[in-house]
Amino acid sequence: MAESLASAHAPAFHSYRSPVVARKGMVASSQPLASQAGLSILMKGGNAADAAVAMAAALNVTEPASTGLGGDCFAEHKRLSH
Repeated sequence: MAESLASAHAPAFHSYRSPVVARKGMVASSQPLASQAGLSILMKGGNAADAAVAMAAALNVTEPASTGLGGDCFAEHKRLSH
């Protein structure tokens, strides 16, 4: 019952972005070149942390006023069983 009360008062969220699903990996950033750097790392066998570092380095060049060494990073990591 508490769950239904909470959802009844939740504000509606309308987004113009499409949901995206990937089976082998995904990167996202504000700059296409940074995203390409992260994707390149994943395609060469790197992991999510490797891709995040590559994207952060690329963002230092493409958006020097918005990011820097020791800057912000949000990441979710899920270990998949093989």
